[in-house]
Amino acid sequence: MKGILKSSTLFIFMLVSVLFVGHNHYVQAGVSEAVQIQLNKTYYGTVTDYYDEDYYKFTLTSPGNVTLSVKNQADAEWYAKIQDLNGNNYEYLYTDSSELVSGYSEAQVGLPAGTYYIRIKNESDAYGKQYQFKTSFTSSNNYEKEFNDSITFANSINLNETYKGGIRDSYDADFYKITLPKDGNIQLTMKQKSWVSWYGHIQNSNGSIYESITTDDSELVEGDAVTQVGLPKGTYYIKIANDSDSYGTPYEFKVSYTASDYYEKEFNDNLTSADVIKLNQTYNGSLKDYYDNDIYKITLPSDGNVTLSLNQLPGSEWYVHIQNSTGSIYDWFYTDSSELVSGNATTQVGLPKGTYYIKVSNSEYAYDHPYKLRASFKASPFYEKEFNDSLTSATVTKLNNTYTGRISHSDDTDVYKITVPTSGNVSLAFKQLPGAKWYGHIQNSNGGVYTYFYTNDDELVSGYSYSKVWLDKGTYYFVVKNDYDTYNKAYDFRFYMKSNPVKATNVKVNNNKGKSDSVTVNGLVKGDVVKVYNASSKGKLLASVTSTGTSATLSIKQVGTKSGKIYVSVTKSGLAESDRVAVSYKGEQANALASSQVKITNNKKKNDTIYISNLQNNDVINVYNAASGGKLLASSTSKGSSLTISLKQLGTKAGKVYVSITPSGMLESTRTAISYSAEK
Repeated sequence: MKGILKSSTLFIFMLVSVLFVGHNHYVQAGVSEAVQIQLNKTYYGTVTDYYDEDYYKFTLTSPGNVTLSVKNQADAEWYAKIQDLNGNNYEYLYTDSSELVSGYSEAQVGLPAGTYYIRIKNESDAYGKQYQFKTSFTSSNNYEKEFNDSITFANSINLNETYKGGIRDSYDADFYKITLPKDGNIQLTMKQKSWVSWYGHIQNSNGSIYESITTDDSELVEGDAVTQVGLPKGTYYIKIANDSDSYGTPYEFKVSYTASDYYEKEFNDNLTSADVIKLNQTYNGSLKDYYDNDIYKITLPSDGNVTLSLNQLPGSEWYVHIQNSTGSIYDWFYTDSSELVSGNATTQVGLPKGTYYIKVSNSEYAYDHPYKLRASFKASPFYEKEFNDSLTSATVTKLNNTYTGRISHSDDTDVYKITVPTSGNVSLAFKQLPGAKWYGHIQNSNGGVYTYFYTNDDELVSGYSYSKVWLDKGTYYFVVKNDYDTYNKAYDFRFYMKSNPVKATNVKVNNNKGKSDSVTVNGLVKGDVVKVYNASSKGKLLASVTSTGTSATLSIKQVGTKSGKIYVSVTKSGLAESDRVAVSYKGEQANALASSQVKITNNKKKNDTIYISNLQNNDVINVYNAASGGKLLASSTSKGSSLTISLKQLGTKAGKVYVSITPSGMLESTRTAISYSAEK
């Protein structure tokens, strides 16, 4: 085109003028003579020879993204770039000259407000051929602003907003600056595209890399590549660079931020820099690379059980363990990486109060994938406490309490110490699990074995396996081992020894009328717990008391008006509750008959009759000739609500009889005096 401008012929000048009417504009030899163009409009031009270059000038009144588009043409290749007044290159492109090419080659770059220049020249066989280009602009702060090739010139960006940029060449790198107002988690997300791949990472001002990401360039790729890392409040930098053929292709990324204390905070690669975490709280983390380890520190306020859990992901396998400060490992597990896996992998271990460390590391393709870790804790003395694989380190247990344990690997042995306070039968209940078989034995300190046991591993097994052995008063050891596929599976067991039951002859029941009843138990020792129930099993607890001596009396509002049974147990210190002993008691004394209920007919020359009304079935009526003692004249049992008693002769003259009632299960009432008339 310089040739056109240098020509002095009017014809050529007019011809060129015609060609550049509307969208066509004059081009100048250099930046100082660059042709001013408008954004978002199409322009045409021609480079006249191999060395010719055309310059255009445009001005941005606000920051935003500039896209330079040059039309592709078969057998002609142009080179175009965006630069500033000093010749600093922001972005460039080469058009495609292949035989069936169409469309445009594009380059885009984020720029601050100001004046910039476009330079177009021949790359291959393009001189003398018309080119077509357009400079598009989108006003926005969310585009890369060159030059941002180092942390010194890093673009400051907002959290939780999407930004766009482009890598100029294979050596270009774009830096962005973020500031976290509080501790929290940041997630770097990059849009993926076929055939091109970007590399990104998060670093501090010293260049230490916290987390990295590489996008997928496979043919059918879609969605985003994601990585995340927990960081303390402060300033950090995002670096984006070419990984494979990504220069000249726009990228899109976002740095999401969530303020929280419940995220891994790099660098936590060793015990010294371990993240201090809370019990019973879920934490998010991610391994940076194949060799990364994440270490967490927990403190148990008391003895208890720790349950570790970590989410599972198809195709990724994490390794997790819990250890002490000297590196001794208490328990570990691997997550499942199978195709349809879901949920969490877990393990549990009983530990004394103190400080411990949790390590999460890669086993197989787990790096760059987020994980969720939780250390749950339940304070209790009733758990296996590692390491308890010998008599010396045996976990101390108490009778009549359920303990939970776990065989951590196929060769692990768990040993428990039990003390039998008195000679007698000691029972063992061990929970069974389908597909897993435990075995063990009870021994003394010299290795003498008293009994062996095995659990059932049948497919439909449930409940407990029971065993009983007579042991003299003393100390013993319970040894648990794996027989088949029990490692990493929790078990629970209980040793129990029942108290000897009370003797029925040592129990006296007073079933009082009109006041609380009482139960007195003899033959006790101080501290025995006596309980009274209304049934031989389950039922209702009527009363309970702890003896302060050799006997104890329990007050019960009402054991029952009629005769019956109560069931008494005793629990001696260190032993389980005894079997219940049935003790019979008599019913209360019945209420006396009302005189209105009784009618006497003193017949002449035939049997006399006594009629009693308002009765219950099976009430026993007795007729006496005296208020106490005396002679029983008659006795009969009702079969309904009334009763008639026939007597041969009450007497020819007027007199009295004395009538009592004894309802079923009660004591006989006092006698009611009933007068009768003389015979007529």
